[in-house]
Parts: sequence; structure tokens; C-alpha cells
Amino acid sequence: MRLSALALCLLVAAGSAAAEERALEGDEIRTLLPGILAVGDTTRQTFAANGDTVFDDGRRVTNGRWRIQDNFYCSRWPPGGGWRCYRVLVDPKDGGPDLIVWIDAENGQRTVNTILPKGQ
Repeated sequence: MRLSALALCLLVAAGSAAAEERALEGDEIRTLLPGILAVGDTTRQTFAANGDTVFDDGRRVTNGRWRIQDNFYCSRWPPGGGWRCYRVLVDPKDGGPDLIVWIDAENGQRTVNTILPKGQ
């Protein structure tokens, strides 16, 4: 099967865009999170070194827990209680804030947030 020139260009472009993303190891995640604010379109999340995390979606604030398991970030939120884990990638952007990408270990869903220093 032959790829059209457009399809080939799209594949190359997609590959080069993802090439900047780098998966973090457990110790790197543990070091990064307590110093940042992860910001989405309408969300903000902070991470304390003691394992507390706070998620604010603009309507309500939820307190949860986080931990590192192998090379995954895992979080638990009330009222559930089960841990959900994510692969964590960073994507440094020249001239702008870095991005953090969360990939759900169960379903592969990607969530992208902007990394800001804590306190902003």
C-alpha cells in the first residue's frame, strides 16, 4: 500500500511534534510535582511533597492524595478511594511554559496541562 505525499507529511509532522515529549521516571516526577502548578483550560492542580493534591475546576475544590508507583503518577480522590495511575511526559516549549502530559494507564487518554511555578 502506498502512502500519499500528504499522509506521509502528516506522519512526519506528528512524529516530530511528539519527539519533544519526554517520559519522566518516578524520581523525576516526585521532584517535579511539588514545585509546580498544573493548569488546564479551566483547571488548576497543586501537589504537596507530603502527598496531598488539590484540584480546582472553577466550580469546586477537591482534595486528594498522590504517590509514585514505579514510573507512574497515581492519584486518589474522594469519595472513591481507588488509585488511578498515569504516565507523565514533559514537553519543553521554547519561549513559553513547558507542558505536562498525563497518559491514563487504563485507557490511554491524554490530558495536557501547562506547567507554571507554584504560586502563580
